Amino acid sequence: MAKTKIKTTRSNKHTAMMIIGGVFLVAVLCFGALAGIKMASKDEKAVIEESDINTANTKNEQKQPTPESDIDENYTTPGNEAKAKNDELEKRQHQQVERNESGLKKANVLLHDPYVVGQKTVISSTITNIVETEGTCSYIFTKDTQSVTKITSVLPNAKNTVCEAVVLEKGSLSSGEWKVRLEYKSNLSEGVSETQTFTIQ
Repeated sequence: MAKTKIKTTRSNKHTAMMIIGGVFLVAVLCFGALAGIKMASKDEKAVIEESDINTANTKNEQKQPTPESDIDENYTTPGNEAKAKNDELEKRQHQQVERNESGLKKANVLLHDPYVVGQKTVISSTITNIVETEGTCSYIFTKDTQSVTKITSVLPNAKNTVCEAVVLEKGSLSSGEWKVRLEYKSNLSEGVSETQTFTIQ
């Protein structure tokens, strides 16, 4: 009877060990499965977040216009439009410059009003309808029977031709009322201004 009792006890211990081992194995498997699911969930979340970021970037790229797409080739600002009209007007004026009997262009010579600076008298002029870099500006001063000519050159200008000013020092002309006109001459054009009157003190 004693021997039978020992066998039963050992059998119970063996069964208990098997049950504990099985429970441990199941626990390990469950832990592994949960860890795998958690890792997969993290990976899936990372993929979703990356996908969301890429989608947002794509939307931003679509919303942000490129510099080229912002530029309208036909768009002009008021300043540019005015400049274009002015350039076109000047171009037409230059094309429509009349010619004299000699075939030279008729220069529109504008003699500015003489003005006094200290003891000096300054006289200047502009050829308004022609752009030239070579030409002669002759300021002709007359008083009674007296005549004095001052010759200057032209100054570069993008829109017209400017004659260099004449500066009369005190004493260079006798006192009294003088008249002055400008005669312009180049290989391509010529013209004469209206006469201005001024007084030398």
